[in-house]
Amino acid sequence: MSNETRKTLDAIRALALKDLEAASDEDIRAEFAADGIDPDQLACSIAVSLDEVLAASLRQQAVAAKVAMQVGVGPKKSMRPTLDRIKERIAQAFAAEPKLATAFREGSRQSDADLETLYDDLVLMGKIPDTDDGR
Repeated sequence: MSNETRKTLDAIRALALKDLEAASDEDIRAEFAADGIDPDQLACSIAVSLDEVLAASLRQQAVAAKVAMQVGVGPKKSMRPTLDRIKERIAQAFAAEPKLATAFREGSRQSDADLETLYDDLVLMGKIPDTDDGR
């Protein structure tokens, strides 16, 4: 891409951003409706895409953590609530967001380590707040 092309694209992005900032939520929704786009469905689609990007990032972090463990350096551990509180918070997260899903390696009962890892992942994804007053 030439320098001139990049400058042109940057100028177009700046104008588009300025136009977007000037528009009200109602104006934006009306534009979507005029184009035959359901804004709620678009927002849901964007949220799903962001969750997929975050999940891919978490997978990359898991690979990096495994490599680090092989060389003797472990990932940073955060303070967790008690196991009973972890179970409650996981159940609350799944109840609040029915589209959340998980799979377990073996059997129908999850180990304590599985639940702790699931808790950490849900915190990283923003599905469970990082702070907990009920430790």
